[in-house]
This record gives sequence, C-alpha cells and structure tokens, in this order.
Amino acid sequence: MLVGSAAITAASLAYFDAETLPPFVIEKLPVRFESLWMASLKVHVASAALAFPLCIALMTRTLQRRPALHRWSGRLTATCILLLLVPSGVVLAFDAKGGSAVTAGFLLSAAIVAAGMVLGVRAARRRDLVAHGRAMRHVVAQMSVAVSSRALILALDAAGMDPELSYVVALWGPVLASAAIAESIGRRLGSFNPFSTVLRNRHDITPLAHLVRVRARVGPVARLGR
Repeated sequence: MLVGSAAITAASLAYFDAETLPPFVIEKLPVRFESLWMASLKVHVASAALAFPLCIALMTRTLQRRPALHRWSGRLTATCILLLLVPSGVVLAFDAKGGSAVTAGFLLSAAIVAAGMVLGVRAARRRDLVAHGRAMRHVVAQMSVAVSSRALILALDAAGMDPELSYVVALWGPVLASAAIAESIGRRLGSFNPFSTVLRNRHDITPLAHLVRVRARVGPVARLGR
C-alpha cells in the first residue's frame, strides 16, 4: 500500500504545475465550478499523500508502542482527513468518471471514512482501544481503495472489459470488499479472549494461570455453600 500510495502521489505531481494541464484534467474539463474543482483536486491529492502513509504507520506496533507519538500523529491524521481529504473528495465525486453510480460509490466511501474517523477519535478519548482499532481499520481499508481500485482497473482493461463498466466495478468492488474485510477483522478481534486462549494451550500455562483456573472453579462452590 505504501508503494501504491507513493506511485499515485508521484503521478499526481503534475496537478500542481501551473503552466500545464495533465491529461486527467483536460479529460474532465469543462466542469461546473471549475475553480472549486481544481482547488479540491489539489487539496485532495496533497492531503491523501500525507494521510494515507500516516494511517498505515499508525497501524504498526512501532507507533502503537509509543502512546505520545501515536496520539499526536493520530490527531494530525484525523484533522487532515476530516477537514481536507473528505470534503475535497466529496466535491470531486460529483464529476467522477462513470456517472451517478461511481459518484455514489465515492460518496459511500467518504461517508465510511468520515464516520470511522469520528467514531475512532471518540473511542480513543474514552480509552476504548478495541472500538478505536475497529473504527480505524475501516478508515484505512477505505483509503486503500485508491490503490486497489487502480490495480483492478489495469487488470480489467487487460482482460478487455468495457472501460465504463470496468470503472464502476473497479470502484464498487474494492469499496465493498474493504468494508467487509475490515468489519470481519474487527468482529474476530473483538471476540478474541486472550485468557481463554492461554487456558486452551496448556503447555503454555504458567503456575499463576493454574491458580487462577482453580480459584475460578472453587469460587462458585464456596458461594453455594453459603
């Protein structure tokens, strides 16, 4: 994902050249509210180039083991996504290639990112790390669509699929698949009980675990004896 993000950023640098218009921009013009669209394109590219690598870094144990750095990096990422990336993406969505079906897909992805970020921040503030991780996995999953969607477009073009149809499939497929995978991982991790896993793996049980297990069995008997 980092390599894909870097490749997209490198290919998008031409958007900031004031003297030339990239083929993507020429293909889009004319658009409604051209000045707003051009500004949104630059803001979206710049904020994505910053936010996506930060999101990936925040998912690593290296940053998660450094609470202060994780906290401030997370605040920077949340601010960038909520104030820059999502609003600019919404503006661009209404002139997306592929018509209303693609616009709806982009808006759905933006809504998941915004909702996931807000829920993730709220969970972090109340120290609910399980809910925080679950929400942030949805944010990262939807941001990864930028990479997976482009890869799928190349694959569908090589397979000879109609360009208009391939654009719709290459957007909706990664959006829905990413949401489903993130939710599946969240449910699995949310139901994970480390203590029960230790008890099942008896060769890893420490004397303390044996003691806890015995006391857990004796407790109900003692209560009944009362």
